[in-house]
Amino acid sequence: MSIVRRKTALPTTEYDYYEVFAREKLDGPLAHIGCLSAPNAEMATSQARLVYSEKPWVEMCMVRRDQVVQIISVNEIPGVA
Repeated sequence: MSIVRRKTALPTTEYDYYEVFAREKLDGPLAHIGCLSAPNAEMATSQARLVYSEKPWVEMCMVRRDQVVQIISVNEIPGVA
């Protein structure tokens, strides 16, 4: 059994969260199918293709979570905590 004498810091990478949307049929709705985290858009694209390939989508797109424009907030709805 060895003894750890010095701790080394692991490199840190900032990850962004992406929301993924897809359409099953040309005339079908664009639906939110999930989210993922990745260090950049290129990696997020590759990850989305891999993770959400269970269906033959006709369209798939994603947006970085901090780029989503909020239209209605839960804080604006009366009676909702």
